[in-house]
Amino acid sequence: MLFRDLSEDIIKKSIAKEKMEVKLQYERVNDKLLDFYEDRQLRDEYTKEYGFKKQDGKTDLPMVSYNLTKKIINKISLVYKNPPERKLEKSEAYTEWLANNEMFDEAIKSAERYKNLLGKVLFRPHYKQQTDEWVFFVETYYEAHFLEGDPLNPVAYSYPKRQDNDPNNVEKDWWAFWSNEYYFDYIPGTNRIRYDENFPDGKNPFDIIPFVELRDMFPVNQYDTSGAISLIQANENINIAMNDLNLMVHYQAFDQPIAKGITPTDVGKINAGPNKIIALTDIESDFSLLGYSPKITESIEAIKFAIQTVAYTYNLSINWAIESNPASGFSLLVQNIDLLEAREDDVSMAKFGEKRVYKVISAMNNYYKLKPQLPDEALYVNFADIDFPVNQKEELDQRNWYIEHNIKTPLDYMDADLSEDEKLEQFKKNKEINGKLTARDRLAMTVEEVGGEIA
Repeated sequence: MLFRDLSEDIIKKSIAKEKMEVKLQYERVNDKLLDFYEDRQLRDEYTKEYGFKKQDGKTDLPMVSYNLTKKIINKISLVYKNPPERKLEKSEAYTEWLANNEMFDEAIKSAERYKNLLGKVLFRPHYKQQTDEWVFFVETYYEAHFLEGDPLNPVAYSYPKRQDNDPNNVEKDWWAFWSNEYYFDYIPGTNRIRYDENFPDGKNPFDIIPFVELRDMFPVNQYDTSGAISLIQANENINIAMNDLNLMVHYQAFDQPIAKGITPTDVGKINAGPNKIIALTDIESDFSLLGYSPKITESIEAIKFAIQTVAYTYNLSINWAIESNPASGFSLLVQNIDLLEAREDDVSMAKFGEKRVYKVISAMNNYYKLKPQLPDEALYVNFADIDFPVNQKEELDQRNWYIEHNIKTPLDYMDADLSEDEKLEQFKKNKEINGKLTARDRLAMTVEEVGGEIA
């Protein structure tokens, strides 16, 4: 029994150590993803191992970084490019709530981008009673908690109370723990726990975890995700290549003189320049140039190939032409078909997330007895299709086809800032005016708008 117990203890410790190593590795990757997206690509840990920095920490040239990570992540985050239409089954209460909280759409757009970067985030609505306003957080650092035997479906979450690095911040060590039943703060690795003064019994007042985990895909074999790790690896390689190119241009832009048959003292006397003649009196003396031939063009092509490759991986196309004819709407659609198909998968996940977000907001909103009360109804979410630019004739034909087939009305193309009643009133006035004006009157008005007149 003694040996069996020791064996079990060793196995448990080994598993715990392995889990800790996996967790630390995940946190390092998470940090690097955030650093590259948020323009901290030149930190020492990402540059010193590639030979750009000397022992004194200085570089021969100022280092440069190119935020390809942010460019691509923002480009592929198309679900919330335009706010979706959200409607409850019977009530208009959620529409009113959204109109009163305009930052909601901006916050969830940011959540989509960080979700595509990291693989998963927490979207956390919070009602500030002191100022009577809703604020929204995107938690990028958090830990999920599971029941034994089910490592894919979290039953609770915890996240740091403060995410800054101020060593004097007394809150920096505290984490918040939320499950459907409980809410309290704790310091990981200790027995220190404290309760919110508003909820001293440690009970979750909302009876629901007050935030939603947004993921790029459902967990299958493991809960954690790698995020856009391939993107930052490519971004790092491109940064290295660009810095190599800068060094190449700087040190090989001017050729290296070589002198033979003269002393170091004589070298200091030479006055060289494009309008100078160098006189060598010794018949054995010689002055020439080394003849650098830096492979600048090849380096640029290699960098362009690397950028095109990573863009292709993320369903993006790149046109290097500085001047080209604008592509038609259909041509753009064909070029971006892979990106649009990937967006359809993201839309499915987003609809699922939207419904969970509404359940959280309605539970919190009704707990605080805020107006409007949000009913327990089915939420319908419609994400508008992505429109590509078209020429005037294409746009006019499309609009006429929509109107002829009763898909849209002329009101849909009027000033978006007008209410439906205002649009209808303006439409009636326009129709009345157009009915009274002769063709000559309308022509005169058009000519006057451009500063002309009819004889």
